[in-house]
Amino acid sequence: MVYRRCPQCGASGDDKYGFCIRCGWEFPKIDPSKRVCPLCGYENPEEADFCVKCGTPVMFMNSPQNNTIGPIIINKQVVGSEDSGKRSRFMTILIIFGYIFSILGGLLGLVIALYLITRKDPSIRKHGIIQLAIFVFYIAVIAILFATGHIPAEAFTNYQQFILGNTTFP
Repeated sequence: MVYRRCPQCGASGDDKYGFCIRCGWEFPKIDPSKRVCPLCGYENPEEADFCVKCGTPVMFMNSPQNNTIGPIIINKQVVGSEDSGKRSRFMTILIIFGYIFSILGGLLGLVIALYLITRKDPSIRKHGIIQLAIFVFYIAVIAILFATGHIPAEAFTNYQQFILGNTTFP
């Protein structure tokens, strides 16, 4: 078994599956009897512990000289990445305001909901979908009330005049 570092995403792990388990990069096949670099594929001299071309550790699990020394595993974590599991304070506040404006029926609620739907984090996306459903429900209730005559057409013209600053209603 060969420990490798993925050249595409930088994740490290064993070569048990033949591809990176994080991003799906397919590793080239390596013969464990040769001292071939697991990253760049360069064939190194027998005494090399690191690749002479790229510097990657050349350590194999089934190599007799390395049985006492464990493989070097490189853990790479990007600070502030989406994998950290914590959402930022800004996103939390945005989710709260999104619910408020969606319930009140404002256009800003629709904009916030659409913004949250486009995020990669599934929990943030879920909140955006819920906010959009609240907004659509609100619009559907208004349309039903207007269609049944419970909201007269004059209410919309009065509202438009009020928005334009004309507070003198006919």
